[in-house]
Amino acid sequence: MSIIKKLDTALANKIAAGEVIEKIANVVKELVENSLDAKATQIDVELIESGLTLITVTDNGSGMDEADALLAFERHATSKIANVNDLFRISSLGFRGEALPSIAAVSKVELVTSDGSHGIKVVMEDGYFVEKSVAPANRGTKITVSRLFYTTPARFKYLKSPQYELAIIMTLIDRFALAYPHVSFRLSNNHKMMFVSSGNSSIIDIIANIYTKDVARQMFRFEGKNRDYSIEGYSSNPIINRSSNGYMHIFVNGRAISDTKMTNVVRDCYEQVMPKNRYPITILYIECDPSIVDVNIHPRKQEIKFSEYQKLLDLIKNSLTPKISGTPIYQTPDSKIEEQVKMTFFESEKQYNELPGKSSDEEIGKSTDKTSPIEPKPTIPDMEYIGQYLGTYLLFQNEEGLYLVDQHAAAERIRYERYSKNMANRHHSSQEVLVPIKLDFTKEITLKLEEHLNELSDFGIEGTIHKNSFLITKVPTWFFRGYEDVYAEESIMKLIEGHDLNSIDIIDDLAKLLACKHSLKANHFITKTESERLLTDLRTCEKPYTCPHGRPIIVSVSINQIERWFNRVI
Repeated sequence: MSIIKKLDTALANKIAAGEVIEKIANVVKELVENSLDAKATQIDVELIESGLTLITVTDNGSGMDEADALLAFERHATSKIANVNDLFRISSLGFRGEALPSIAAVSKVELVTSDGSHGIKVVMEDGYFVEKSVAPANRGTKITVSRLFYTTPARFKYLKSPQYELAIIMTLIDRFALAYPHVSFRLSNNHKMMFVSSGNSSIIDIIANIYTKDVARQMFRFEGKNRDYSIEGYSSNPIINRSSNGYMHIFVNGRAISDTKMTNVVRDCYEQVMPKNRYPITILYIECDPSIVDVNIHPRKQEIKFSEYQKLLDLIKNSLTPKISGTPIYQTPDSKIEEQVKMTFFESEKQYNELPGKSSDEEIGKSTDKTSPIEPKPTIPDMEYIGQYLGTYLLFQNEEGLYLVDQHAAAERIRYERYSKNMANRHHSSQEVLVPIKLDFTKEITLKLEEHLNELSDFGIEGTIHKNSFLITKVPTWFFRGYEDVYAEESIMKLIEGHDLNSIDIIDDLAKLLACKHSLKANHFITKTESERLLTDLRTCEKPYTCPHGRPIIVSVSINQIERWFNRVI
């Protein structure tokens, strides 16, 4: 008796559906991708009960004739690849020919399509052909999916609430709109319109639609190019940040992907100007020859492999970092009831607070100079000192409005940049200390330290271990006098944790540590002269708007904002 049997088509399609169709959003994704591959410029997604009862996707794409409409429900039938060489130059979104048969295997599907000459309607249910008939000859395709997962109760059981499923679909349509700004998308649920994009090719309009106009005002454009890749995109000013990287969108040749290293590179560009564990809103478009990427390594094509990957990461970093470093960061209170914050832009000391009447890429955030890598150094406008609040915040004013300066954050930034500059010129010579510096550690630390004495000596710190203490006799000459114990202890702990003491990161960490510990503290009153000197020193900094940890230094309140608070605006 034969043990191995060939599965029938319907059962094989159900197994394939388990890989491709996990949730309602997967159905929407596959159908919308087919519409995009058909060159549609208008795509309507209509849901009933978040798609659990009904999903309808209508487009104005190329459509199909009768033969193609029937063949589309066969496994591995596709118009997007013809031979093995095509696998290495995939430019379409869907290409395996599994979407329609997989969806039809777990639902009832009605396909109405026309190439402009003849229309046909095909009905499939639970993987089996039901009927075909003549349909209107309007060019395009309409697919209706009902009874989804009714024959696969295990999949049906693990669906979330309708609100949760709808939220996933809305996020999906947002990404499609960002990836294809020239396509008009419409999403409705229970006959209520949830999302509409105009298809006018304006990315800024779509950002405003998804994230509000306040966010769109505060996005800046960046771009770059090397031999293999061309990139462009929009990213938010550092004050506009979120608690997860879910607001960072990456598109490669129109395909939305997930790439942890790429998002980390973007986040690293915001080092020192954004608090830890916060992320910018970023839309990154990558264009390249399809032959240098492999999009066939993930069942749902969410991850891809790149040729010359490190060069791509370097291109992103080198294109984005100068834009961030040249962006002034003044935090301002919002007029809304919610305690939110937004950015204020300064360009040649002129403030722009209004979104242009016609929002377009050329009007907001677009750089007109594509050749010059030089960015203007951030400037702080002239302002007059008027007082101090709570011994913590310095108050200044000018014709634009009121400014509050966090004295501790400002002092920390000033000291950090001074220390970093001095420490960058360090050398390996050491000097003896008059009185040995005693650092007490646990037994575990001292045992680990014994293994690293040679590395510590190469760094410039020498001493002996006595019981649970380390007696330091020599320290590097570039250590700041009076803080040798702080530097030495931090260096030792970093070494034991596995860090290279000669790396730039170690110097950066030491500079941050000393700047924080020995800067002006809160609840410390200072004089007018000291306040003005602090602001003068802050103006010399490369990044005067945030402390080394990314916290804001300056908050500005415009005169118009203050007058609105007191109902003085006519």
